[in-house]
Amino acid sequence: MPYDDASRVSSDRGRPCAQGSRRTRRRWPSALLAPALCLLVGAPAAHAGLVSDPASPANALWNIIASCVDAPHDAAASYCACPAFTRSCCGDPKTPNADVVWGETQDFVVIRDLSMCGCEAGFVAGLAIPRSRITGIEDPARPDGIWPFAWDVARRHIADETEIGLVINPDDARTQNQMHVHLLRLDRGARALLDSLEPTSDGTWLRAPAALVLPLPDLDHVFATAADRVGADAIGTHGILVARAKRAGYLAVLTDRSSPQVLTRSHCR
Repeated sequence: MPYDDASRVSSDRGRPCAQGSRRTRRRWPSALLAPALCLLVGAPAAHAGLVSDPASPANALWNIIASCVDAPHDAAASYCACPAFTRSCCGDPKTPNADVVWGETQDFVVIRDLSMCGCEAGFVAGLAIPRSRITGIEDPARPDGIWPFAWDVARRHIADETEIGLVINPDDARTQNQMHVHLLRLDRGARALLDSLEPTSDGTWLRAPAALVLPLPDLDHVFATAADRVGADAIGTHGILVARAKRAGYLAVLTDRSSPQVLTRSHCR
């Protein structure tokens, strides 16, 4: 099971999907993807109240950062010799460092998601993680810099940028208490769906059932743009998917209390 499994984590199971704006009358053109945005399944998220417990499964990612990535580390040593990294290393302590740590800066690191274990070539699932303690999207310290960093690393693993989907889940639809942005491929239907959307008359935003789509000129202010739209106090209940726009720039798809991972290939089987 990956660190954040959208097929298992609940997002307010009884909540109906949001309806599209009557003014724009813009509907998702895909009969398959609209229900996907309304997917509310599984068991309640396991992270509540466990932030301070290092033994909690909700702290698995933070333990990787603290004990493996940021601990004193000989460049020649194997990351997979670190016990906290065992699952991302698919249980193989001889896994090369480059296979499990895809990129790092002073502030962030991208590791391979354990969901890649046993998958065919071409399936991509990585996690961009702050190296400081930041619980998730609801944290006021959420760093906008994680988005351009994650995109840059994703390009090294997904050559066609139109296939890249970066995802962060809302606070009640995640299992980990350390912020992480998923590096994934978009579902083909999702790519076609995004390409079909056009700006509304004011040129600033688009609305569809269960999602709000915001244009982004760049990736430097993703969180700030989302917070300006939904409110700083409400951003924690929203998931965000970032993808290339059809022409120029990017799009941010905001979902309310549900995971945007349903628009990606987050599992290989």
